[in-house]
Amino acid sequence: MSIKRRIINKSNVFVWASLPVLAISFLLILTTWYYRDDVFQTIYDPGEPFQTYTPPLAPDYAKSNAWLMRPDLDMDSINIKGGDVFVVTPTVYLGRYHWNAPLENKKFMGRLQRIVLPNYVQPYQSAGRVFAPHYRQASLYSFLNNRDDAQISQKFAYYDVKRAFEVFLQANPLERPITLIGHGQGGLHVQRLLSEYFTGARKQKLAAAYIIDHPFPLDRFNAELTALSPCETKNDINCVIAFGAFQPKEKTRSSMFKGKTLVWNGAKLESVNQRPLLCINPLIWTRSTQYAPAKLHLGGAAAEGLGNVDIVPAPIAKQTSAQCQDGILLIDKPKQKSLRRPSRFGGKFRTPPSNLFYEDIRMDAANRVQLLLDKNILPRRAPLMEMHDIEIRDSPITEPLARMKKPRK
Repeated sequence: MSIKRRIINKSNVFVWASLPVLAISFLLILTTWYYRDDVFQTIYDPGEPFQTYTPPLAPDYAKSNAWLMRPDLDMDSINIKGGDVFVVTPTVYLGRYHWNAPLENKKFMGRLQRIVLPNYVQPYQSAGRVFAPHYRQASLYSFLNNRDDAQISQKFAYYDVKRAFEVFLQANPLERPITLIGHGQGGLHVQRLLSEYFTGARKQKLAAAYIIDHPFPLDRFNAELTALSPCETKNDINCVIAFGAFQPKEKTRSSMFKGKTLVWNGAKLESVNQRPLLCINPLIWTRSTQYAPAKLHLGGAAAEGLGNVDIVPAPIAKQTSAQCQDGILLIDKPKQKSLRRPSRFGGKFRTPPSNLFYEDIRMDAANRVQLLLDKNILPRRAPLMEMHDIEIRDSPITEPLARMKKPRK
């Protein structure tokens, strides 16, 4: 047998011997991909009960570094247009080492600056001064199951939000409307703020509350929120807007949204459990199940990395249609790739680095604040009088004039 033939035979043996290994590797990859959601949850499990867990240090909301965005409080707001906007940010902390995000974690804080600030906070500058607190948000892992630990983690995050909101109220003058914004996890916390702070006279100050990508059961308007109502038209104020957007193929996400996601029942958390949900279509701003074509879409923005408050991204319009069906907002796959949910490990659960309804919500929030101001139902405060220096010149001191004697009668 020639040397060449012996080499070929050895090569064939090596190939045949490698096939089982390759087959096993392929099956392993395929299995991992098929069960990727379960693998994702397993990886980010903190692995310690919340009861024995030491939470990260609390933020001090009297300090500016406890806020992702906050206006200059030394400047009198009388000359600043609009109202005051309180934004509760979405989940970007995944978990693994903590149940709640440590604010000293550079990776977490970097995501807030790079993804959340430009996409989910800065758009609302159109409605006035923006306050967005840092808070020890519940990890993404806590939203992928309904364990007792997960519920405690979400309640723990709310108390940070509540403390920040109390500070916000102290900085909010009587004449300035309030707008509440909550994306993702933020939408959960905004719902409880509504039930605890807007059941009385403060309702008149509420331009609107936006609860985006978190379920809002309609029956809450018959329980804790009888003083409020859904925003039925684009000209309504003192009302609530909510929607969760899904493509028809995103059945896992939409099923979890309508079934297992936790919502408030007073101070308790419970599964939404297929209850009817509020859905306001952001292309037509009604609860109608009417189909809204893509030509009505004002625009999304992929603003990742644009952390400069002076930079406003150019919205990309006509990217999706929208229609409310069974409590969720059905949308098309955006034409622009940058506006699509990333296709990566755990991508279906992560906060996207873009805001599909950026311009639609930005314009609507500004409109509702102006509608409330135009109603003239809030107190008015006169601008501070400008103070001018008055120059006083020295003058000589003179003796008083002698009194004139009265004439004799």
